[in-house]
Amino acid sequence: MASFRALTASSSLFLVLLFLASGELAPLQLRVRAQQPYGSAISDCPNQHNASGLLGYFCGAGSAPSCPAFLTFNARPPYSSLASIAALLGADAAGLAAANGVAAAGAPLVDGTRVLVPATCACTATPEGRFYQRNATYVVKPGDTLLIIAKDTFQGLSSCQALQAQGLRGAAPETLNASQTLPVPLRCACPSAAQAAAGARFLVSYLVVEFDDVSAVAARFGVDVETIKDANRLEPPYTILPNTTLLVPVSAQPNVSRIQTPPSPPPPPPVVAPLPAKKSSSHVGVYIGVAVAVLAVAAIASAGAVLALKARRRRAGAALATGELAKKDGKGKGNDTNTTSSGFTGGGEFSLSTSEAFSSLSVTDIKSSLKVYTYAELRAATDDFSPDRHIGGSVYRAAFNGDAAAVEVVDRNVSTEVEIMRKINHLNLIRLIGLCHHHGRWYLVTEYAEHGALRDRLLAAGAGAAAPLTWAQRVQVALDVAEGLRYLHEYARPPCVHMDVSSGSVLLAGDGPRAKLRSFGAARAITGAEEALFTMTSSIAGTRGYIAPEYLEHGVVSPRADVYSLGVVLLELVTGKDAEELVGDGVGDPFAALRELAEELDGGGDAVLQRLEELVDPALPAGSCPQDAVVMMVRLVERCVRRDAAARPSTGEVARRLLNLSGVSAVSWRNSPESPRSSGSGKGLMY
Repeated sequence: MASFRALTASSSLFLVLLFLASGELAPLQLRVRAQQPYGSAISDCPNQHNASGLLGYFCGAGSAPSCPAFLTFNARPPYSSLASIAALLGADAAGLAAANGVAAAGAPLVDGTRVLVPATCACTATPEGRFYQRNATYVVKPGDTLLIIAKDTFQGLSSCQALQAQGLRGAAPETLNASQTLPVPLRCACPSAAQAAAGARFLVSYLVVEFDDVSAVAARFGVDVETIKDANRLEPPYTILPNTTLLVPVSAQPNVSRIQTPPSPPPPPPVVAPLPAKKSSSHVGVYIGVAVAVLAVAAIASAGAVLALKARRRRAGAALATGELAKKDGKGKGNDTNTTSSGFTGGGEFSLSTSEAFSSLSVTDIKSSLKVYTYAELRAATDDFSPDRHIGGSVYRAAFNGDAAAVEVVDRNVSTEVEIMRKINHLNLIRLIGLCHHHGRWYLVTEYAEHGALRDRLLAAGAGAAAPLTWAQRVQVALDVAEGLRYLHEYARPPCVHMDVSSGSVLLAGDGPRAKLRSFGAARAITGAEEALFTMTSSIAGTRGYIAPEYLEHGVVSPRADVYSLGVVLLELVTGKDAEELVGDGVGDPFAALRELAEELDGGGDAVLQRLEELVDPALPAGSCPQDAVVMMVRLVERCVRRDAAARPSTGEVARRLLNLSGVSAVSWRNSPESPRSSGSGKGLMY
């Protein structure tokens, strides 16, 4: 999934306060601003229809600058796999697969499968106005027209009017040429203040298909019909047309299985035969007596069932505490084929006792979001946990039906970890696929990252055992980690902190490569408002060199502690050194020299720039690092690792600065004989 660079928590609060403050002063005016017009004239390409939103959904003063959103798309040739759909829409194939619960992005989809596409929606200024959109590109094919591209290829996620205005910069449609690369604005929008106050976190750009109506769409997403009518300013008779987009406000990521298959209609009411018109009045007493008897029997049966269930729970809880799970009628010993010691069964069933290992997860919660594996399945997938499959620590590489995964063996309580991981879905966070419990141990099955940990890559490159990451790759890795943390801090519900960010918990996967955060064992949910998000703990977890001072000394858990750890990872990316080497013995301020350098950068001078250059990882080729970018990175790192947590930036600000930094290429380092980097000097600036 492309990085979810979304509306910050502060701007979200601002919108909500704006809505509440407006109160009764101008409710009708605010309600109009809360809506976007529904554009139906998709085939009338000669006319812009800007009033009906066909150039794009409007944004302006007071609107969120960006936000996470969702699009829908229907699989059909030649876009019959998540990989091809991702390529068309400029999305990340792995993120798309995760959002749709599909293991392999390249696997063919059934024709007509509705796909959920996570997207970052941004307010964009154009000559015609400011519009929310997600930008994609398309290479024009022979025979294409703007209408064909908008209505057929993109299925209505764009419009011929918007393609002419932005793709052709207002030129005539006849100027469209085959093999031309055409910018394509995709239709998306951010919740307004009114919608946010009502609980809407996302807007889904839903592609209307034949036979859809507003009620059916509302049922698919489990939302109220009136919210969709208001969001799209629909008027009676509320007609919607195929290949148009309908905005659906939702409070959480939509359930893919539900939007792919419409909910079944409610069963018809039972037909009750009318009583005969002429019967003896004594029959009324018979009817009443029968009804009372039936109700009494039902009440007794219900009470018995409740008592039996409570007794079963007590027995299951005792079994869980003693480790004697799933041993019934003498079966289960040494038999891992159909059941595990926790009561999980190969048929997808699992016992009440296992679900009670989690304090707040129900059986339905676990089964709806995770795959439950048997121990036999894990043994087969890892070649009986063969040393050849060992990745590091207690993690093994597995293969399920040809798809790679990682299996981590843990002895700790994983209830909090699982509760957090099963709810998160982001490109830069390792996805929890399933779990298993066997003989007192938990086995967590997660997404596999083929390039390993960032720490291993940096150290291997320093030793000449692996190709070094380029400067551009390092900036992308930094941005990925910041975006993953930003999602946890600002968009997870409830907000979460990771509390174990390190170069060892950053995994590299895919082309690029892209970074993904793992190791959620120390993660926890936090409560509060904006800057007051924090909690306290007496149990300190984390990795030496990355732990924030306020957490280590006072047990304060907050998003700014993650920012401190992120700053250390950024410094590792710049220097190529391990955190333990950077912080030394930990006495005093380990980053005093860095702060001194950051202050001196304002004055410039060759001596300061030479010290800055000596800081950079000597494994990087000479002349490959933009000088201005390194200056910006050092200043950002210094802010992240400040002792005062309040003086550190938020992860949202870090992500924005890293995005700006990725475009810097003004001045490269010297490549002359007297340059320290050219002379082969690898001496670090600080240690």
